Amino acid sequence: MTRVRRLGLTSLALCALTSGIACSEHEFATCDITQGACQEDVYYRVLKLRGDGYDPFGGLPPVTVISEDEFRQQLVTQAAASQDEKNPWDKALVLLHFTTAPKAAVDSDAGAGAGADGGAGSDAGSTTSTIDDEVAHIYAFYEPEKKTITVISHPNQTGSHVREEAMITLAHELVHALQDREFDLNKSDFQSSDEYFAWDAITEGDARFYENLFTNDIRKMLGLSALDALKLPDDELDWDYANFDQLGSPLFAARAMIYPLGAKFEATAYRSGGNAAVRHAYAKAPRRTVGFLVGDDGQVPPVGTGDFCNAFVVRDLLPTDPADKTIGADHFGALLLYTFLRGWNVSHDLAFTTAQTWTGDSLVVQANHDDTISAAAWYLEFSSPPPSTIVQALTATGELAVAANAGTLLITVADSPTPPSWTKSSICQ
Repeated sequence: MTRVRRLGLTSLALCALTSGIACSEHEFATCDITQGACQEDVYYRVLKLRGDGYDPFGGLPPVTVISEDEFRQQLVTQAAASQDEKNPWDKALVLLHFTTAPKAAVDSDAGAGAGADGGAGSDAGSTTSTIDDEVAHIYAFYEPEKKTITVISHPNQTGSHVREEAMITLAHELVHALQDREFDLNKSDFQSSDEYFAWDAITEGDARFYENLFTNDIRKMLGLSALDALKLPDDELDWDYANFDQLGSPLFAARAMIYPLGAKFEATAYRSGGNAAVRHAYAKAPRRTVGFLVGDDGQVPPVGTGDFCNAFVVRDLLPTDPADKTIGADHFGALLLYTFLRGWNVSHDLAFTTAQTWTGDSLVVQANHDDTISAAAWYLEFSSPPPSTIVQALTATGELAVAANAGTLLITVADSPTPPSWTKSSICQ
């Protein structure tokens, strides 16, 4: 699901980067994406940008148009189902500040989740606010389980370039429909949140990269200067790093950052070999998010396996049976580590370089059966010892406890009335 993106990001030059099937019979002009003719025009332009020599759908992928009221009802139903599914991640992610916005930023992450068993809960007020925001600002989304694109009709929406922005969103979702012809976007056999975020980065990054190329076509149609589509992911990441407190909660920030991180990976591939290199990039894509954290030096950090278990639990207060729904385990990875550190007021440079040295982690969360006590223990390993300033930042408020050894950190937190006693466990094996 892609939110509104504005046309005027930068004013940089782009060379002509289009090849493939001819689509001169499909006139390219501003149009209404709720109309079939417009959907076809956008679709054929996307095929051309991707260099596709054939039309796999024979005209257009399945598209459904719904009203704002219908979309709102879908979101309300989804939110209600999410709130009914209590799990140990709910409070634990709050205690770790994963689902609360850093500083004074507004958290727009209601209902989003991470962890093997689910994610953050939210109160009714924040859920309503988020639904209102999504109804107002989402033009279209692709549903891999239904193999269809849904377009939301906004008949009363006002503003400059509203139709063009909707066309850009539709282009992004059409890329997802094309991806789903080549591999299963409904994939769900992820072993960890880290693996899921890495997969999402490549699929969303692919769609974002071609969205950027499509945006250039829109700009040229409007008589605006072209953008450097190969540099746009870096520009977007620079903005995210500099304005992290405006991205919402650390969990939501990670979900937002996978788009430019993945687009940067694809832009690098495109620079080396065009559309064919982008297709081949899927086979080479990192399975861990650390592989996407490429610094200004262009160096890709070593990719740790992440497949290890060095977990800790509170045995004296909380259940530890792996079959119990009050306990969960996961590997969160380097990207979520980066956003976590930023949420605890660690600077970008320090958080980024620390995340680049990630080699593996185990996060275990626990809760009692009446949901009155929660705890979380996050064990992390690094290729080099994290700076002492990291520990100072994480313990500054007294909420977290941090044990640092050579190349490891154990971060623990609990809301128990008595100090918890942490012991090593094999719960994550």
